Amino acid sequence: MYFTKQTNALILFLFICSSSISLINAQEKKWEVDLKDKLYNVSWIQQANEGTIIAAGDKGLVGLDNNTGEIIWEHSDFKAVDKNSFLNIEGLPLVYFDYQVLASKTRGIILNASNGEILFDSKDEGYKIKTYTTYPEIGAILFEASKDSEQYLMKFSLETWSAEWSSNIGKSKGLFGKAKSALTQSFIKHGPYISRSGKMIFGKEQDIVSMDQNTGEVIWHQEADKKIKALVYSGVNDKIYLGIRKSKKLKVLDPESGNDITPGKLKLRGSMIDVVADSDNNLILVETEGFNLIDPQTETFKWKKSFKIDPLSQVIPFNSYYIAIGKDEKKGSIALVNSEGKKVWDTGVKGYTYYVSPTDNGILYISTERANVLEYKKGKDVWKKDVKFKSIPAVTYDDTEDKVILFENKKGYKFDLSSGNIEQFADDVKLENVNKKTPLIAEKVADGYFLSTPQHASLLTPSGSVKYTKYFDPVQSTGGLLQLAELTGSAALGVDLDIQGSIDNIEKLNSLSNGVYKTAGDQSDVSSQSTALAGYYSYSLNTGNLTTVFEVTRLRYSNSKSTQNSQFILTKNGAGNKSIIEIDKSSGQIKNTIELTDKTPNYVVDEFDNRVFINERNHLISCHQL
Repeated sequence: MYFTKQTNALILFLFICSSSISLINAQEKKWEVDLKDKLYNVSWIQQANEGTIIAAGDKGLVGLDNNTGEIIWEHSDFKAVDKNSFLNIEGLPLVYFDYQVLASKTRGIILNASNGEILFDSKDEGYKIKTYTTYPEIGAILFEASKDSEQYLMKFSLETWSAEWSSNIGKSKGLFGKAKSALTQSFIKHGPYISRSGKMIFGKEQDIVSMDQNTGEVIWHQEADKKIKALVYSGVNDKIYLGIRKSKKLKVLDPESGNDITPGKLKLRGSMIDVVADSDNNLILVETEGFNLIDPQTETFKWKKSFKIDPLSQVIPFNSYYIAIGKDEKKGSIALVNSEGKKVWDTGVKGYTYYVSPTDNGILYISTERANVLEYKKGKDVWKKDVKFKSIPAVTYDDTEDKVILFENKKGYKFDLSSGNIEQFADDVKLENVNKKTPLIAEKVADGYFLSTPQHASLLTPSGSVKYTKYFDPVQSTGGLLQLAELTGSAALGVDLDIQGSIDNIEKLNSLSNGVYKTAGDQSDVSSQSTALAGYYSYSLNTGNLTTVFEVTRLRYSNSKSTQNSQFILTKNGAGNKSIIEIDKSSGQIKNTIELTDKTPNYVVDEFDNRVFINERNHLISCHQL
């Protein structure tokens, strides 16, 4: 499972817990293992990236060969491991989990799932790893961990497969500091950057830390009086640029000492928004009163007068131009600015603009009210008629037609990212129990475009007709939680924006606009979907980050699982009986049905070998070939 950096959010968790099941449809049972003697009670099973089935029980943890069921390793010390602590480390046969040694002591373990070798043990430190980020440029994974309010950073070498160091980097700050430590959120908000001398520099909410990347020793540490808005390291002049919330000054720091070496000419006229680099090594200083370019060699502004657009929220460098974007709840604006800081054109935009991307044919934007492409010469609309998205559209890529497919509010579009042309290929599409607020995910399959949520399965053909559409009742309703989330968000922050849908779809759009057509995605055995119930966002194409001004979300875990050709959905019938069904994505036909003998299922789908691994009666582990 890959975790990326996220902004602050109020997250409501819905967990579908684990128990046992049995098959009723005829399927080939490849093997079955009874783990009652080894583990007594098997609380959950998971699959590591290289295939090993990991079973956690009251008497320990075991690894099973996914082809034969043979026990290839076991650890009797790791009793009653909490499933919620389990992490698959992206692209590697490594897993992390934590377990309690005593009632008040917890230890974190990184284990090689292929042979059971323990590669890291937090031992007496007792901290828990919450998230990680892979940094190929330094050949390492940085694991972030916490213990009470203390934060830790651990460097794990990708060359030696061992922990090089772990270091306490201070306490969490702010009202939600302790709450955040319980979530898979990164406390590294900026960086890390590697300076010329090899120091690792990164920013947290209000702290800047410089470390020796080889030893983990903290070289220097600074605490800001308010939240850090921007922290950028420039390799051109080997200096750090720091922007603090509501500060009227852009600070320049020496990366060796952290000393303030700010020249007097870099005063802010408004509040800091961001500092980003362009292709010519200039730094773009973005503030509420306008943006300007800083020459890192002379540390002076290149333009006599900053370019102003109201309300300025984002600047995207593109070729020798700059796209300035103003965002507000009801209306905004987009302007094209040349390298001299002069306006080429500007235009108003209805609604809140949550996505902007340059294309060969113009600037694509999507707001809560409309979407269009603005041509570069005069900023005129390329499309004769606006495309109106009332929610974040479902997104996929059609490699046959070399187009991006967008679906939202009963309409389907084919979008050419190179030319900027768009064509509507589907209209008044009626999907069962789907409305404009349903957070659909799209996927290109052999016969069309598969549209789904954990409870939906539909197929839209390339010509725009519906081949099938189905909805399956969930085992557990989320209505009460959803209502609470919506009321909490609008009442507390006073923002009423119809911008619902899966945030993953914006990330897909960003990847596609940068030429990334396929990604590894979530490689865990359960699907997780982050759904925005309401929000107010600022999106940066340069960093690939979606900055959240306000957002109420839920992170929903479900046992709806997907393989290349099949979708597995947990559902219940009218009588309340629960089952897992396997749906063929191309035809919509139910290929297999798994009846549940207890409350909720505990199973793993292996998408590579097309198998299902089942934990029955909390001690029988079986493998079924589909």
